[in-house]
Amino acid sequence: MTTTNHGSGHNQPSQSLPEDRRLELSRTSEERHRPVTARVYVSPITSRAALRWVNAEGHDSPTLWEPVRLDGTHAHALRDEVLNLAGAVLAKRGFNYARGAYWQPASGEPDAARPATSEVAVVPTRAYLDLQDRRFGPVPELPEVPGVTFKTTQRGQWWATVPDGRTFLLTWTPHLDGDRWTVWGGDQHSDLIRPATTSIDKALFVLRHPSHARP
Repeated sequence: MTTTNHGSGHNQPSQSLPEDRRLELSRTSEERHRPVTARVYVSPITSRAALRWVNAEGHDSPTLWEPVRLDGTHAHALRDEVLNLAGAVLAKRGFNYARGAYWQPASGEPDAARPATSEVAVVPTRAYLDLQDRRFGPVPELPEVPGVTFKTTQRGQWWATVPDGRTFLLTWTPHLDGDRWTVWGGDQHSDLIRPATTSIDKALFVLRHPSHARP
């Protein structure tokens, strides 16, 4: 595989330093805002519920962690059905209950039997921590594709020039349930050629066989 401008930092330290610094700041922000507590609030007026995220400083984290609405109507924040919904959200986002933690009325709740807000301490799962390593660490190495030249456009994006001279945009985005590879084509690289897939081999198929590249 012929590769240009990978931006690894070994040959272009002056260009890699800004990205390294940006990634460092982004990772610091993620760690600062990372939830340590999940709270469920049930409106006494509408009976609708939402899960909120609280960081180690005791603040909501709306910038990185928007509240999540929970389906249904609920009598209060310690009902099993609303807590089961909240637990499913936590699992989907890569969190689990801290060891020995359980849902309980939030501090200051006047009615412990029927609180409007309940809370529980949470911790990130191994899968969540691995995701952060991929988000802020090195991008994946691309395999050899005979006849294809890759050029980095920005982090997680490569221009791929195939033997017939056409170019495609290959993108990589990390996700908790499997990183996504997507191929775009067309004059502005806005035509979806290969929908998002967790298999890089499937994404590269159209580059190995450009005659199959159709939007």
